[in-house]
Amino acid sequence: MKTKEELKLQFENGDKPTQEDFWALLDSYWHKSEKLGNNALNLITYLEFTYSPTDSTEITGNDSIIVFPEGIKTIGGFRFNLTLQNRITKIQFPQSLETIRTNAFGAQYLRGPLKIPGSCKVIEAHAFNSTVSDVSELILEKGVEIIGDSAFQFMNNKNLTDLYIPSSVKSVGQNAFNIPSLKTVSALNGLDLSNAGIPETAVIMRYVDL
Repeated sequence: MKTKEELKLQFENGDKPTQEDFWALLDSYWHKSEKLGNNALNLITYLEFTYSPTDSTEITGNDSIIVFPEGIKTIGGFRFNLTLQNRITKIQFPQSLETIRTNAFGAQYLRGPLKIPGSCKVIEAHAFNSTVSDVSELILEKGVEIIGDSAFQFMNNKNLTDLYIPSSVKSVGQNAFNIPSLKTVSALNGLDLSNAGIPETAVIMRYVDL
């Protein structure tokens, strides 16, 4: 298969691409109707050091940063619920994502911002449920519709204090936002958050979708 640079050379100003050139171009990309094979994902994984929780000069292993490629629509449960020797601390999701399945990233060591693209309509139960994560910012883009039970239950999270729930969200499951560190939550007027697990000390601010 030709590289991107080789394909560009076939379509420079003044060139006359042949049928074979156009076919080579089409064969180099995945069509949205095609199912990606197991060997086609080529997940980009970066490694960073894991430090001892009691000694900042001691390295205990590696954490993983995973970048999912465009074209992926569903991320299934348990597949990425990895062992302590290969923990996941950061994730980058594609704009093609539609569903995150149950327990997909349960019990992981997520750090820093966690961004869910608006293309992802459904986040199933316990998708990110973890007692060892410390997410600093949870970004839910407009387009997310259903958030399942305990989807973002971060019981020991310390740095996530503010949460904005976009107007596209239609339902929030039990303990979906059981995050003791929350101080403010912004949500559409009328969205039921009575069982969402939001701490009683947090201020819930309502807005109107104009």
